[in-house]
Amino acid sequence: MLTNWGVAAAGLAAAIGLSVGQPPPSIPNIPIIPEPSGPVQPPSSSDPKPGGGAGGVEFPTRTQLQLKVERDGLLTVEETITVRSGEKLNRRSPLRIKSGEMDRVFVVRDPKLEGNGSAQATADEFTVSVGEGKSVLRYQVDGAVIDLGDRQEVRWQLAAGWDAHLSLLRATFIAPEIPISVRCNGGPYGTERPCRRARTDNAGVTRVDVPDLSAGDRVDLAVGLPLGTVPANAKLVEPEKGTGPFALTSFSGFGLLGLTVLLLGGIVLLWVARGRDAKVLATDVGPVDVLVHDKDGVAFASPDGVLPGQIGTVTDERVDPVDITATVLDLAVRNYLWIQEISQDDWQIVRRNPADDALTAYERAVYEAIPEQGGTVSTLSVDMDRIKDAMYTDVAQREWFKRRPDQERTRWMAVGIGLAFIGAGLTAVLALTVGNALLGLAVVIAGVALALGARLMPARTKRGSVLLAQVRSLRGYLQSATPSSIPENDRELVFSRSLPYAVVLGESPRWLEAFASSGELYWFSGGRNLPGFITAMDRALAK
Repeated sequence: MLTNWGVAAAGLAAAIGLSVGQPPPSIPNIPIIPEPSGPVQPPSSSDPKPGGGAGGVEFPTRTQLQLKVERDGLLTVEETITVRSGEKLNRRSPLRIKSGEMDRVFVVRDPKLEGNGSAQATADEFTVSVGEGKSVLRYQVDGAVIDLGDRQEVRWQLAAGWDAHLSLLRATFIAPEIPISVRCNGGPYGTERPCRRARTDNAGVTRVDVPDLSAGDRVDLAVGLPLGTVPANAKLVEPEKGTGPFALTSFSGFGLLGLTVLLLGGIVLLWVARGRDAKVLATDVGPVDVLVHDKDGVAFASPDGVLPGQIGTVTDERVDPVDITATVLDLAVRNYLWIQEISQDDWQIVRRNPADDALTAYERAVYEAIPEQGGTVSTLSVDMDRIKDAMYTDVAQREWFKRRPDQERTRWMAVGIGLAFIGAGLTAVLALTVGNALLGLAVVIAGVALALGARLMPARTKRGSVLLAQVRSLRGYLQSATPSSIPENDRELVFSRSLPYAVVLGESPRWLEAFASSGELYWFSGGRNLPGFITAMDRALAK
């Protein structure tokens, strides 16, 4: 009996409070969300007591809200937050919420916190920080009321973004008119789990009880009111451009600018180095006579003493089969090897004289690739890795390149691929955490560009560019020299010494045709099918 009188008295008091300054509202049939069987249990005698003290402890961390819709449409909120001793509670609530294809913007006005903590609101976020004990937070919300067809709806998130467990959330809601519907969802973001207890009593007071809220859970309350109850003030705006993890922010913008400057700086340095070569190649260099005349006759002398294999590597920055073929011919011309035609499509190569200190490391590697007892082109087995390693080392030691071309390309390609993978990982981490994922994408692009541009990295030194100009002069000589310009007694030697250079520079067809009637050669026996030998050697070395 006393309980029934108490409920009636509470309802009467609430009705009187609502009726102040307005005519008594009519009470329609109200849809009620049923609560679970059994009444809400009050704290038992074993529950902690507020304030602690002798023989008792504090309440567990909890919050209690009182919400009231004012006649001007503002939502007034008073929240009492109790934090147990030694703990701290923080809240970061977004004020821009996705609503269909639009964003709904809430404005928190004049937040004030009495007690142990602080509260502030920006255009995008509502933050609260409270320490142990009891604190009271008061604020107003603009934008909570929206017209939806034949009714209004007042919406606010009673809890959102708390960083610790709440043992209980309780809330009451009143408005100038009695609610016609109540919708309450709780739990983690993205869930639509109804609150366990949310109902409107006969006096028009909506009550919500949500126990055991985990850190980060939200409680979203939406109360329906008759249309025209208060002025609607909901703010719906177009979604902000670029608000996702790949948004162009000031931070990501500066990062992209820095990476762009570094990338452009590298391109400029490479352009300067490559531009030196381009200038050489664009210069009109006429044929240069590389013949040395003395009292004993005429002899061939390559520019700066460069060898055929070296020319090929310096010119295209790679060791190709033709570079080794030219080296085999040069060793034969210099009497280290002997070449003999044994059939229309095969030749035998034998060692003629032992290797000495006049040979470079890569020439010795080519020489030792020929078996001591000799071998044929068709059965030749060459350790190409050893030859390439020695030749790349040779051109770097002679300072035509700052570093070995092969290692330079491989190094920059590895750096580029590694950078691309790092950028991909960075993109994923940024996208899932703090945003600014464009920085990660920029690193990916830089890595891919570096990997693709690795083949351009081994730019020649200034000395290498000078040699490139001399090679152009040598090519001019090979394109213009004729047998008649060489004394007959020196013709075979000049032709032979020049042939390896003609082979490596792609001028062998013209050179062989010009000197086709020069007779037998001192280093090649069994015919003059030199084009066939050159082709067979290139094919054998390319296997």
